Amino acid sequence: MEITTASLSGFCFGVKNAVSAATEVAALKDNTKPLALLGEIVHNELVVNKLKSSGYKVYDRAEDVPDGAIVIIRAHGVSPKQIDILKGKGCDVRDMTCPFVAKIHRIVKEAASSGKNIIVTGGKGHPEVLGFCAEAGDSNVKIAVISTPEELETLDFPIESAILVSQTTFSSKAFKNICQKIENKIEKNSVFDTICNTTESRQREAEELSEKSDSMLVIGSSHSSNTNKLFDICKGRCVRSFLVNSALEVRELIAQGKILPDDRVGITAGASTPEAIILEVVQEMNEDEKKTNQEQLDSEFANAVEEIATIRRGAIVTGTITSADADYVYVDVHDKSEGRIARKEFESDPDFDLDKSIKEHAEVTVKVRSIKNSDQGKEIILSKNDVEAEKGRAEIEEAYNNKTPIDVKITRTVKDGLIGTYKGVDIYIHRTQIKSGDVKDLAPYVGQTMDIRVTKFDTEKGRLRISGSHRQIAAEERSRKAAEIWDNIEEGKHYKGTVRSVVSFGAFIDIGGVDGLVHATELSWSRNAVPSEILKVGDEVDVYVKSFDKETKKISLGYKKLEDDPYFNIEERIPLGSIVKGTVVRLTNFGAFVQLEPDLDALCHVSQISSTHLERPDLVLSVGQEVQAQVTEIDKERRRISISIKAYAPIDPEETEAPAAEEPAVEAEAPAEEAPATEE
Repeated sequence: MEITTASLSGFCFGVKNAVSAATEVAALKDNTKPLALLGEIVHNELVVNKLKSSGYKVYDRAEDVPDGAIVIIRAHGVSPKQIDILKGKGCDVRDMTCPFVAKIHRIVKEAASSGKNIIVTGGKGHPEVLGFCAEAGDSNVKIAVISTPEELETLDFPIESAILVSQTTFSSKAFKNICQKIENKIEKNSVFDTICNTTESRQREAEELSEKSDSMLVIGSSHSSNTNKLFDICKGRCVRSFLVNSALEVRELIAQGKILPDDRVGITAGASTPEAIILEVVQEMNEDEKKTNQEQLDSEFANAVEEIATIRRGAIVTGTITSADADYVYVDVHDKSEGRIARKEFESDPDFDLDKSIKEHAEVTVKVRSIKNSDQGKEIILSKNDVEAEKGRAEIEEAYNNKTPIDVKITRTVKDGLIGTYKGVDIYIHRTQIKSGDVKDLAPYVGQTMDIRVTKFDTEKGRLRISGSHRQIAAEERSRKAAEIWDNIEEGKHYKGTVRSVVSFGAFIDIGGVDGLVHATELSWSRNAVPSEILKVGDEVDVYVKSFDKETKKISLGYKKLEDDPYFNIEERIPLGSIVKGTVVRLTNFGAFVQLEPDLDALCHVSQISSTHLERPDLVLSVGQEVQAQVTEIDKERRRISISIKAYAPIDPEETEAPAAEEPAVEAEAPAEEAPATEE
């Protein structure tokens, strides 16, 4: 008979703690206080009877406990009201609530205080569920206890308004089915997978063991929730699965032929089953294999001790991701207590899919930062980043020794520089080492990835100092590209370049390792172009080589395009003899300049304005005046257009009347003297 015992069998951490506490109290010789168990400490008659024989009495209600008694609160926990009653009676309360259960108490209490309804996956009336549900107190929130996805349809409140928690011993498979049903209805940080990782691992191991066994024994009480779930799991995979509570029951199964001599027998046990009963059952299976089984148990115990020994401060261990809440990610590190990692360590890693890792129980390598023992159990603080940081430091040192570039992510600015992170290790980059030239604004670099060469790796004085330079890499790359350009440069060749600087006489363009000058006259077809109005530092431009000198390392570049030339295709756009309309933009003694298009002026000679002789154009024209004229000449070589206003509609000066000629002045003659009168 081949016998395989599941490695996760017997008392879980919470039950073991509670039973140990009760045993220690009973062993106190000078104790005169009554001893009380609030509810059966474990679903096992043998254990409960043993405690009763040492002086304990079991009470279902806090009200019935004698005043001043020492009271052991079992791993299932109780309601806050029960604790208050016991303290009011002057009892010495030893709260041995399992840390996993205590966590659910806190979650429910916080949710109730913020007005959120509560969905619980578990058994209605189970002591653990009753205990943490009571944390809602007198609040107006609603609580629903369900065990199947279909029961979600019966809720009398919207799913979106609730959080989801689970009884620690609930079926992990059933919990996942319910989670799938409510996916996208409840926020991720409102779903709490509070199934004990030991319970989940125990169920998973039972699945695997029952699938390859001919017969399966599940040791435990039929009153135990987690034992019944184990039995259900095994029955679904192995037809001959049996729930037993003692070696005597196993003997009967063998006698009845339900377990055969050649069977591969798998054995698992619930969290409330003492190790003594498990060992008794194993030994009963085959008297001849007592020694073999004992050796196997000893080996398993030795392995367990070895695993536990690795859980020490500073140790690097591999664990399994089991669950997460708003603050922490929980990891099974093969200890009685789960370890926890700050959730922000995963959120800072965009390549890590936390939801998928929880679902698949992915393995993760972590470093033990600290271990604290408290009344609530062992608190193990882990870090994923610390492991990556140690690997990162080793890789950085190797890169420093080999002068190999590495990529860092810029996380923040500091005085005179940047901090880049490589696998959790900070590297300082001085502002002068970012690029050639002065860097005034550091903020835009935050969030970018930058390749650097490690220029300093100093471990002296017990403190690691690491510096890096992107400028060195950029300079080397620029030199390489420059050599390539000078090897292949030729007139007329086009390049995509970046504006490095803009000056009054033009702009310097980086065409990939080499700077060339685009003169101001080459920036625009306009005669009065201002370089700073056309290009800005950092602009991407298309340029071509006009000329170059390999000895002086000077390159003259062209920028303006033929199709942007105002004289491009001029004969088709403005045919000779056509009538055009324009605006007078400048007047001279010899004529008027008329703008036909932006950057395209035509000259109308003073003789071509009026049908009469004009001394000056301003006698009939003014700047800003619109005129129409006939195109009389186009000279593309000299970039000149001549027009005639007179040929279309001459503009003559207004005629004015000449003043009347004055008659010459005539002296008046003296009047003739009257003849003297004669007498008749």
